[in-house]
Amino acid sequence: MIRNVAVVLLVAFCVGCATNKPAKPERNAGATSMRVDGASVGRKVLAEVPAESAMERFEMLDRKGREIDYVAFTDTDYGGLLFLDNKIYGTLSKRDVRAFYSCRGYATATHYHWARDALDWFDSLLAAATPAESATLDFSGKSTMQSVKEVVSNPVLSDVRSLVGMGTNPFSIFSKLSSAHSNMVERENYEKTQQALRALEPGDSEEKVAQIVRPEDVSFTTDGMVMAYPKYSLDFYVNGGVVKVLQQPSFDRLSRLHAAIFYVPNLRWDQCTPHNWRQALPVDWQPPPNEEGTATTGEGKNQ
Repeated sequence: MIRNVAVVLLVAFCVGCATNKPAKPERNAGATSMRVDGASVGRKVLAEVPAESAMERFEMLDRKGREIDYVAFTDTDYGGLLFLDNKIYGTLSKRDVRAFYSCRGYATATHYHWARDALDWFDSLLAAATPAESATLDFSGKSTMQSVKEVVSNPVLSDVRSLVGMGTNPFSIFSKLSSAHSNMVERENYEKTQQALRALEPGDSEEKVAQIVRPEDVSFTTDGMVMAYPKYSLDFYVNGGVVKVLQQPSFDRLSRLHAAIFYVPNLRWDQCTPHNWRQALPVDWQPPPNEEGTATTGEGKNQ
């Protein structure tokens, strides 16, 4: 009898220990980690970020001709990473990444593609970055893009399947391209074209892009045009016959057909300019609770 009571007390004690133990962020079996440092190549890092953990990425050249690589995350404690000439420059907070994403979507939807003013947008992004020599990113292995979930769960949208199928959504569901694949003669042809488009770089010619595959859509600005490839989730902003910006996902198609993905409650849309976007989010804005993850840098954690 005494022995039985002791066992019960021991079990209760252990349960209490488990209850008081700090909860760790939930991670799927496919969770991965990535260490980024001075030896990392920016373009390669962008390509290796897990699809479910990338919100967007773009490549461009700045005013000094340096190659810019930028990736925004849907999980980890960092909003994004910025590279100059393929070397890590710094990290971005979740707040800045969300404002930068939504404001550029708004600008594209209401005026013209954000890449027309890419240099101004980049200047303010560079100013917002926290310099860092390294960053360790722990990805959850889950699809955590809050804005995608809002769009998919919105009953007003009757063409959610087309959103997924066209590939105009962020990377968290970019892998679900079954309908796009079915529109290709062979899956191999689709993947070959996708790889060829993603291998292009700022400075490549408009002709080089078109030789791979004709654009699915084209929109014009006063000094350039956007060659849009929604099936491949890519935009190429071209000026003077030269590619200036590579954007993924396709903001051109998203802004016209699924602008709700850029929506943030109480966002100050009048502040969505290349110079003021950091003031656009409400003061009390917080990242969605399902965006979990941990990260550390050589300069300390970036919130």
